[in-house]
Amino acid sequence: MKFKSSITINNKSIGEGNRPYIIAEMACAHNGDYQQAHDLIKASYETGADACQLQFFVPEETVTPSHEVFSVLRDICLSDEQWTELFNFGKGLGIDMFVCTYDVPSVKLAVKLGADGIKLNSADLSNPDVLKAVAESKIPFTLGTGASTFEEIARGLRYIYDNGAEEVVLMHGVQNFPTQNKDLNIKRIALLKSVFDSYPVGYADHTDGDDEFGNVIDLLAVGLGANVLEKHITLSRKDKGIDYQAALEPEEFKKYVNDIHRGFEALGTTEIKPFTESDLKYRKFQKKSIVAARDLDEGEVIDRNAVRFLRNEVPGLPPIEFKQIDGLKLSKPILKFDNLLKENLIKS
Repeated sequence: MKFKSSITINNKSIGEGNRPYIIAEMACAHNGDYQQAHDLIKASYETGADACQLQFFVPEETVTPSHEVFSVLRDICLSDEQWTELFNFGKGLGIDMFVCTYDVPSVKLAVKLGADGIKLNSADLSNPDVLKAVAESKIPFTLGTGASTFEEIARGLRYIYDNGAEEVVLMHGVQNFPTQNKDLNIKRIALLKSVFDSYPVGYADHTDGDDEFGNVIDLLAVGLGANVLEKHITLSRKDKGIDYQAALEPEEFKKYVNDIHRGFEALGTTEIKPFTESDLKYRKFQKKSIVAARDLDEGEVIDRNAVRFLRNEVPGLPPIEFKQIDGLKLSKPILKFDNLLKENLIKS
């Protein structure tokens, strides 16, 4: 069982070595209002996020009538026609459009619209109907693993692989609103990468939007290898709409995107590569050299008392190589603090 280790969506690569792909999750922050949904898509685009994530659901196909959110979902459910208009509006702006789907009819709508990506909540990690519909679509998708056992994850992966899926991102994250710091377990990202080593892994953040430390948490996730980041967006937390607790307002989200990009840039690489211009500048400024402790005459034999180990304006021989010149004779005079160079030394 082998999925693709790198996924490309509209010329953006998701996987090791690539900048984290950032999804602005609108979810139900529109509160059933078409114009709010429209404005949230526009705001997501303006933050610089890679994708805006809508949420499709048919209440009767998602929860039982007695479930606490059933009446809420009925009240805020937009029509297929409205979602089509909103989806096309986002595509027209140029932002990738993801869709979180909770049931088979919603998957079918996402496929019909040509979604760039699909999100499956961990609620459907063990739902063969939804898993099969998404796997057969061949659309890249994120698969939630929050509050799931590794047996459940492995079983879900096997099922989607058997049904033709090739591009999947495992997402860590617990959807409490907000999730407390002590419950985040960011190291699970590294664990998922070690257990399922051929998949991109992401992090779905649900920390308190009022807590600036949430940005630090996501930077930790990037440091542990998160290839995808998902963060809720809302027009205003003061309005206390659906899922507002874990959402960022547009200006905050713009800063979040910038912070993530800067954080990833700072990570660098584990590959051994030639020195950068910055490295070379640092070496020239910091590295110590073997320099003359005093004015030295031509023919003088070098010993430890004749040299010092100091930072010099122009780097020379590193002090660790002193044994290679110890006992050699100068072929020319050397002024105090000048570098001792091998070409100016001969056997005594």
